[in-house]
Amino acid sequence: MRDIVMQGEIEMTKPSTASTHTVHTGVGPLRLLSTWMLGLGAAILVAGCAAPSPSNSVARFDLGPPTMPAAAGAAGNPAVADVAGAPRLAPLKVVVSAPSWLDTEMIYYRLPARDGDQARVYANSRWLASPARLFGDRLRAALSVDRPVLAAGDPTAAPALRVEIEEFAQYFDSASTSHGVVQMRATLFDGPKLLAQTTLRAQAPAATADAAGGAKALAAACDAVQTQLIQWLAGRVPAPSATTRGPAESHATPASMAQPATSGAAAPAR
Repeated sequence: MRDIVMQGEIEMTKPSTASTHTVHTGVGPLRLLSTWMLGLGAAILVAGCAAPSPSNSVARFDLGPPTMPAAAGAAGNPAVADVAGAPRLAPLKVVVSAPSWLDTEMIYYRLPARDGDQARVYANSRWLASPARLFGDRLRAALSVDRPVLAAGDPTAAPALRVEIEEFAQYFDSASTSHGVVQMRATLFDGPKLLAQTTLRAQAPAATADAAGGAKALAAACDAVQTQLIQWLAGRVPAPSATTRGPAESHATPASMAQPATSGAAAPAR
């Protein structure tokens, strides 16, 4: 089963059934019964093949395998030594969140502006997890290539990165063309101190005008935003020894890591 967008509505590709009526003349009861049973058996067989399995009625998508960037140690970031003595970047706490309407498994799309700026969802397609969970896992995997990545509640003293997903949808330019749009706001804290903030946005074309095409386009846009984010972090994350005075004094997770930031956040530092 495939979700497609057609004239602003979701149309499902469903098997069609047609019934035929045959008038029997001059046929004996036994032959009529045999013909009727044969037709019934064929109808049951066709219905069994055409009807979707309950487990397959909803298509599930993710962002694909994580993309691993090259080690960023040469990009001007403060490096520390790991257990084996190899240089690594400073530890970082990472939290990825989204507004309530995006904190679901729904796959959103938007029609052209002339049809109203309204977010809609595909009927029979879902993400494997919420966009914040999917992108957060990929981002942590990418960052962990050259730095320790910690949870927000980890007692280790470390700066904190908060990423808020602001847009995550497939945009239709026409009935046959669309693109995935991802927009996020990234804020870097050192304890209660805001170090920097920026808004990142990327888009990628969809190969097909359906949920599968939208999922692939959004995955590509996520990779582009992830690359922008890692480049933006370069040189901005302080080394642990720079300001460490204890978790509660310097690198404690700021209160805003637990609560979504308001629209009155500090101006971006690029």
